[in-house]
Amino acid sequence: MNSPINKSLVNSRLRVYARVEVPGEAIVHDENGLYIAPLNNLSAGGCFVDQLNSFPEGSEVKVIVRSHRLKAPIQARGIVVRVENRNRVGTAIEFTSINQEARDSVQTLVYENKLQNALKIV
Repeated sequence: MNSPINKSLVNSRLRVYARVEVPGEAIVHDENGLYIAPLNNLSAGGCFVDQLNSFPEGSEVKVIVRSHRLKAPIQARGIVVRVENRNRVGTAIEFTSINQEARDSVQTLVYENKLQNALKIV
């Protein structure tokens, strides 16, 4: 079952979920095209995809995220909230629909990363 994200959060662009840098790739597509690009970071609320600037802000897209750090690929629907073309090239996608199992998987990955970083400090 998909759980939509509150539209007021989408519009205000508040960061609700912690993110983690994850090696992997994102497959991003709409009715007009399909692109595969390197994944930069991931959260339960969205992702940033490097080297992708083919979708204008506001575009509704489907996303599949694959990484060896995930048990299974993450599938979601999202909206392009930012396209960067200066210091780095890439696209920020906010998830508007993601199933609870996928969201939990990402949250677990973020938690594990924070724990590993905390243990490095000690």
